[in-house]
Amino acid sequence: MEALKYYWNNNSEELIQNLINENSIYSISDSFGRIEYVNNKFCDILECNIHELIGENHKLLKSELHASFKYKNLWNTIQKGMVWQGVLKDKTKKGTSFWLDTTIIPIKNKDENNLKYLCIYNDITKIKSKSDKIEEDEAFYRSIYNSSDVEIIITTDDNGIITKWNKGANIAFGFTELEMIGTSLKGLMANRYKKRNLSEFLKLINRFKKAQNTEIVELNCVKKNGEEFPVEFIIKNWYINEKESYIIKMLDITKRLAFQKRLKLKTKELELFLYRAAHEIKGPFSSAKGLISLLKEEESIDKVHVLAELLEETLNNAKILSEDLASASLISTNLHELKIVNFNEIVGQVLNILNGYKNSKNIKFNIDIKDSGDFLSNPDLIFSIFQNLIKNSIKYSLPFSENHVPKIDIKVRSLNEEIVILICDNGKGIGDKEIDKIFDLYYRTDNENGNVSAGLGLYIVKNIIESLNGRISVSSEKNNGACFKINLPNNLKLR
Repeated sequence: MEALKYYWNNNSEELIQNLINENSIYSISDSFGRIEYVNNKFCDILECNIHELIGENHKLLKSELHASFKYKNLWNTIQKGMVWQGVLKDKTKKGTSFWLDTTIIPIKNKDENNLKYLCIYNDITKIKSKSDKIEEDEAFYRSIYNSSDVEIIITTDDNGIITKWNKGANIAFGFTELEMIGTSLKGLMANRYKKRNLSEFLKLINRFKKAQNTEIVELNCVKKNGEEFPVEFIIKNWYINEKESYIIKMLDITKRLAFQKRLKLKTKELELFLYRAAHEIKGPFSSAKGLISLLKEEESIDKVHVLAELLEETLNNAKILSEDLASASLISTNLHELKIVNFNEIVGQVLNILNGYKNSKNIKFNIDIKDSGDFLSNPDLIFSIFQNLIKNSIKYSLPFSENHVPKIDIKVRSLNEEIVILICDNGKGIGDKEIDKIFDLYYRTDNENGNVSAGLGLYIVKNIIESLNGRISVSSEKNNGACFKINLPNNLKLR
């Protein structure tokens, strides 16, 4: 305290004593900012001893951690003899950051007629760290809230009036935040919920929770265009400035429900597939066994030849069925085996295999393949697509005559990030009543004229294409051919 008395007259002593008693951290600098005195607690903060500080420039008053305009303001203020207050940040000798709530009091020594600066500090490092952490957390959650385009987040007051609306809500409902702020939440609900006020709606949600034994409730909402869509719905109450509010989190589950529906359908199809496959495969073997028994007992050469032809046809039926079953197994086993696809090679192999197929020799094949040569997919599955569709076109071709030459056009084109395949024929075509059923499991048309079919070919094709994230469509006229169009994504472009 004697050191302080040296700098100030008796009139200032009481003020200084009160300030120092209230604030135990302080320093004294000359008019150039050179330290003339510091107390022990100030040394503790800087992690230095007093001898290292006396006579040195007061680094806290010139810290590079603050913008220059702040220091200009600080020095302009104290050089005019005015008190400056603010928060200063610096680093200790060991590099640890600290914050001080600072008051700088310029005091003029009458005897020496010069200014001294008394700096009184309050260490707010812990408080500032918590405050900065809260601000960072708020910024982080605000960023999540505003940027999420998947989760729908809406807040309302205690009357159900919307007060906040995030990007996910905008995408899901089609309304902008400007359109929805100040409107009622029930305007987003399906008609069966709209008549209820907020309290009745909350009671309904609670009944749903109890019935479903879960915190997440499924219900329907309405888009701006009037279309209903299903959501998972969670509502929680909270308090803002002592006022009750609600936060509503939703997730559009349209795709998930559609997937679940497809999964159930596929499960039923699989059950039917296994049952029918077991039944179908018994047929040829039972017939073959019976024909072999007859052959053993038959003495007539002519009848032996007839039975042999029947046996050959039966074994051929079994072969076709086994090929279809093998194609079906490819979908799950080889789905992720991706390679560059050579379409010319695949089409050539398919035509070579089908060369001995009934009626194939009378058909004119027009092949037009123009691809970029860098299509990445599963060659085995692509092979199965071509084999089934070309075999199907051969099977339903019209007989060769003077007025009709059966033909099959095979065209492949690269288009943007996908490949387009067209397989068209001028055969029997598909009737209007049948065209929507041809991809169904075990569906057989009525006009096969002795051609053997297990009803698996087009079902397998459709499932392979869907497994490759592609699309298939068909156009046809009765007795005027059919045309299948396949679009398949290029996995090389998607990487």
